[in-house]
Amino acid sequence: MTETADTPTFADRANAALLAHACGDRFGAPLEFVKDASVRTRPVHLGHWTDDTHMSLYLGEAILEHGPGPLEPDRFGTLVGEAFVRWYHDPLTPSTAPGNTCKAGAARFERERDWTISGVRESDGCGAVMRIVPLALAYRGEDLIESARISALLTHAHPNAVEAAIAGAWLVRAILETGCWDTTLVEEAIRGLDGPWHQGGEVASSLRAAIGWAQRGEDWLDEEAIPPGDGGWRSGSALGLAVAAALRWPEDLGLAVEKAARIRGDSDSVACLAGALLGAALGTAAIPTEWLDTLPQREEIAGLADRLLGLAA
Repeated sequence: MTETADTPTFADRANAALLAHACGDRFGAPLEFVKDASVRTRPVHLGHWTDDTHMSLYLGEAILEHGPGPLEPDRFGTLVGEAFVRWYHDPLTPSTAPGNTCKAGAARFERERDWTISGVRESDGCGAVMRIVPLALAYRGEDLIESARISALLTHAHPNAVEAAIAGAWLVRAILETGCWDTTLVEEAIRGLDGPWHQGGEVASSLRAAIGWAQRGEDWLDEEAIPPGDGGWRSGSALGLAVAAALRWPEDLGLAVEKAARIRGDSDSVACLAGALLGAALGTAAIPTEWLDTLPQREEIAGLADRLLGLAA
């Protein structure tokens, strides 16, 4: 992407990816457990963000502690595990609706001190993919793929969770590097999942369904249309629904995030991922002013993005 006076810079779009992630998390939080049709119209009163943002901040700190240079997998895994233990004991954590699998992984790492066995093998919940944005700001290439795999395994060892984390991190980074967001990138991610990123999971089918749904031009996300059809509670559907929303409304970040949140499912996780994808493409000017002006710890979140970019540079 060639930057012009009218084009947001790489740094601005990287900041926007993390900020829009937090804004989407916060917008979706009051809708997360609404299971009836009122989720489409219910007024949203913006409060605090949830564990999606909270864990992302801790993951970002672990990346910074690792420092520059090639990724050292075992050291990185240990640092992320230690960061998640700190998250687990943070007094704020109980108020952010933390996921049971994330808590179980952090607790097991605290006991065993081994990131390779701390993750819950049976769980492909969306907790591993919801926190991938800091990885995409700091890493690229094989280091990005490996860091996403390790971060996922610390809490979620199911193949779908690992695949979703890898594909989600790769998509955000690819958008940042190209300045483009369209089906071509999603198709490339699908090829990765069918090839070198394949862990034995089925996330490629979720992304294929997301492309198909977005091309139909419907007005509301169809939770059942994106495998496994559970509305984002599991990793494949969370990433797939976010991709679907971002492809359907690619020029309107606020609308895409709201549509992503107004589902009968994991509203905050789907909305935060949709925000990250379009933040990376459109920049901070695309984020609704009210969301940014009232975002808790906005300066800390933006500062983390800047520090991660500095590390990458």
